[in-house]
Amino acid sequence: MAIEGPLQDIGIHDVFQLLDLARKSGLLTVRSLARGNEGRVYFESGAVVHASMRDNPHTLGALLRSAGKITDREIERAAAAQANGDPRRLGEILVAHGAVTRRDVEKYMRQQIESVVFDLFSWNEGTFSFADDKDETLVVDAAVRVTTESLLMEGARRIDEWSRMSDRIPNAQVVPRLALPRAGVDSYIDLRPAEWEVLAMIDGENRLCDIAVELAASEFDVAKTVYGMLSTELIEVMPARAEAAV
Repeated sequence: MAIEGPLQDIGIHDVFQLLDLARKSGLLTVRSLARGNEGRVYFESGAVVHASMRDNPHTLGALLRSAGKITDREIERAAAAQANGDPRRLGEILVAHGAVTRRDVEKYMRQQIESVVFDLFSWNEGTFSFADDKDETLVVDAAVRVTTESLLMEGARRIDEWSRMSDRIPNAQVVPRLALPRAGVDSYIDLRPAEWEVLAMIDGENRLCDIAVELAASEFDVAKTVYGMLSTELIEVMPARAEAAV
């Protein structure tokens, strides 16, 4: 079965639900011109077994490094092994080197899938295409299977939460910038490390989606952080530059 179309006509959630109900195996490709990005999701009998985003580094290595499980040196060592002909996946090499446990790899492989899929769930423009995948290599090697039903349920919860933020953050194209301090008001900033990382990226030029890419974070998580900063009047948001010019 090959299907394709614009996301304006059939939402990405409906596409996932269709593939789940039909227990399809194959590759779903989603493209967004507005984001200049592309996501790929592999299905096996309706379940998701792998997902990747071209410009958002939700890679296994990035997630393991962000969680403090591995170092840059260990990633470089594993990547060098692959470059020298080691056919194993990055996670398998890291386990063989003793850098992480297999349980860690499976946990963060699942998180990689969820991060990509939940980002895709926020796309309301672009195109999708699905084709039966005749190359079964990835499916056979898949160490993790995530039910589409669980992804849809969590995705719906996130969309509901994002809708409550939509009065201030209508989409991931908005540009946050530092707000001018109010005269006569002393301010005190108490932020967690992850919030400081987002604040450091706010320069009045980066869109919310750009910040997510740079931090290897989901647009949803960055939006929640930005929304919290808006509530304290630490920052403000503007429409994306293209929208502002209309």
